[in-house]
Amino acid sequence: MRSLRSWVAARPVLAFYLLALLFSWSYWLALLSQGRRVGPGSSATHLPGLMGPLIAAAVVAAGVSGRRGLRGLLRSALVLPRPRLRNAMLALSPLVIGAVVFAILGAAGAPRLSLRAFNSYPGLPEDLPLPLLFLFALVLNGYGEEVGWRGFATERLAPRLGRIKATLLVAAMWMVWHIPLFRLNAGMQALVGPVIIGWAFGLLCGAFALAGVYLASGHSILVAAFWHTFYNFTVATEAGAGAPAAVISAVVMAWGIHFAYAWRRDARNERAARPPVKQQPDGGTPHPASR
Repeated sequence: MRSLRSWVAARPVLAFYLLALLFSWSYWLALLSQGRRVGPGSSATHLPGLMGPLIAAAVVAAGVSGRRGLRGLLRSALVLPRPRLRNAMLALSPLVIGAVVFAILGAAGAPRLSLRAFNSYPGLPEDLPLPLLFLFALVLNGYGEEVGWRGFATERLAPRLGRIKATLLVAAMWMVWHIPLFRLNAGMQALVGPVIIGWAFGLLCGAFALAGVYLASGHSILVAAFWHTFYNFTVATEAGAGAPAAVISAVVMAWGIHFAYAWRRDARNERAARPPVKQQPDGGTPHPASR
């Protein structure tokens, strides 16, 4: 047991990822083994499997840092950091983007949007009241994923690898984690084929957008979870079917690319600002040249 704890403490992100795969895939593969699929007319739901990253993050945080680690995750998930108005607007930004897109398309002649269209959240009963539906989606999908991918993995990888490399690694982990859903979820099953390249690129940009939101909000899981949930309501429900989802996704992809470009520029500027290294005449350890 002590050697296992030492291994987890030395490789917390790897331990988190293996547990996330175990918790999520065991549920999804159990549904598949029963011949069940998630889609219209089905009572099966993939959403409990989305809690895998949250459970894995909590287990590893408790194993490595004890109660302090759990308190850190809980604080980030429940407390909106300052400046509160700015961070609240950041959390609401997908809803704002969606409202603008829906308004423009409506003015251009698109059918009038009904609030009922947002009740078609994949994996949840459509007869639930919308506030309750949102709460389930927020807990199972928003927090289920963001506590793990951003609050645990990005939080630990970014200081060591830098923001860009950390986000690329988390995006790769996130993509692989989705694999069983291409068989289980009817909507994702339709992506199998060449179009999956577009899905992968969209998820990569989404990883940069979510990492950017998480870091810009003061490392707030709460902001990232609300952002993720609001985004899904605008693109994954009947309300976003067709043109709205395409336009909103394009805006978010551009946002993710913006974060990647800004971080690359910042890294280049930091390297340029470092003092030059001067080699000592005796070939000893180099040191920054004095001004």
